[in-house]
Amino acid sequence: MSTAAQPLTPASAVPAAPTTARAATLLVVAQLALVGVDALGGVLAVAAGVNTWAEAWGPAALLAAPLPMVAGQVVLTALSVSTRRRWGAVPATLLTLACFASIASGFFDGGLGNARLTPWLSAFQVLLLVVTGIVGLLAAARARELARRPRRALSTEHRAPSISATGPP
Repeated sequence: MSTAAQPLTPASAVPAAPTTARAATLLVVAQLALVGVDALGGVLAVAAGVNTWAEAWGPAALLAAPLPMVAGQVVLTALSVSTRRRWGAVPATLLTLACFASIASGFFDGGLGNARLTPWLSAFQVLLLVVTGIVGLLAAARARELARRPRRALSTEHRAPSISATGPP
């Protein structure tokens, strides 16, 4: 083993926590997976005869979220990842709430473990809830990350001139 001192590395060379871009990417990937699970769930429900095409993504859906909820989640995801500014925390927080409302409705609307579902379809329902929960957790992390960002200071060109107590210079 060498006794020579190791060269110092700049702080930028030290790996940091996931960057804002990486966190946003994870949220987008999870949301895309959720849309895919919702689409597959609707098709499975129709194929199994537990929903019609008209019901598969509506209020009576057993294996997918209703289409308005899916669309809302997609829009909120897009808004929350489209910026690194603090306002992006608002749609991320709304997405978190939407995901957990979706999970709660799965437990209370009579769809979870419905008697018409086979054990495999019930397992698919659990998968849908897990993926929804992952999106909700990632959205919460995104909201927290954006809410903690420091406010941008105004540049000197945009600031109002200061008035000193002793008069003009």
